[in-house]
Amino acid sequence: GSAVAKAVCKATTHEAMGPKKKHLDYLIQCTNEMNVNIPQLADTLFERTANSSWVVVFKALITTHHLMMYGNE
Repeated sequence: GSAVAKAVCKATTHEAMGPKKKHLDYLIQCTNEMNVNIPQLADTLFERTANSSWVVVFKALITTHHLMMYGNE
């Protein structure tokens, strides 16, 4: 998949700790790039919220919140 999808997956792992800052920073940087498909980024995050692991869902929500607070769109 794309680098963005890979970063979303890395930010929303099953590991019971918050998303790593480097993955959040990369995704925020992506919101400033002209060639990044933002709807696809949002869809990928949304797909992670359907995961059976509450940790993955929680991290997807944290990542979404972080992008809404600090991202460009």
